[in-house]
Amino acid sequence: MPRPEFGRVKLSDIPEEIIEEYKLREIATPGEWVYFRADKTHYGLPQAGSLSHDLLEKRLNKEGYYKSLIVPGLWKHKTRNIQFVLVVDDFGIKYLKKDDLDHLVNLLKRYYDVSVDLDGKEFVKIELDWDYDKGEVHLSMEPYLRKALRQFDNLVPKKRRDSPYPHIEPKYGAKEQFAEYDTSPAVGKDGQKHIQKANGKFLWYGRAVDPTALVPLSALASQ
Repeated sequence: MPRPEFGRVKLSDIPEEIIEEYKLREIATPGEWVYFRADKTHYGLPQAGSLSHDLLEKRLNKEGYYKSLIVPGLWKHKTRNIQFVLVVDDFGIKYLKKDDLDHLVNLLKRYYDVSVDLDGKEFVKIELDWDYDKGEVHLSMEPYLRKALRQFDNLVPKKRRDSPYPHIEPKYGAKEQFAEYDTSPAVGKDGQKHIQKANGKFLWYGRAVDPTALVPLSALASQ
């Protein structure tokens, strides 16, 4: 951290074993507050993610890695033929020589606990099915979808649905075509919260794998 951060915690919110071990009652204020100084990031600090990213960037820059000025999240190396996409703490790496991969992995292992999947079967919850002969990769999120559907008690419709959203057929020959407005009653606060949760859950799937899901999600969000 470029400078220390300061905060306080109520003594009643701290486990008794921690209070005893560090003798916090001796330094607590009359109002039973414990003040602390943070020199490194910790869970709950609002800027923890930004500080961790800045530190990682500094360490990567030192070894010749740099951010692309055109593509957000894409990293390259000044001399090595290697590229990677960084999303939070997931690295999606493209390389030709094992030596280049080892250079990056060994750098990260100096500072972090690292696991390596050489098959590249998953990236940020997206399953990757590589077809090197055709130069294709097929994306899916089946486990994520199954878990999400169970979470919202999804009911499978008895009638087959070939579209993720109702299709309004155009009235050919009509001089005027009016939009159809939803006149159903409002869902209320509980229903609104349910819709927001579902939208947030499936929006990532729609953006990453299946853009056809964005139409019904957009319609629900605009209601």
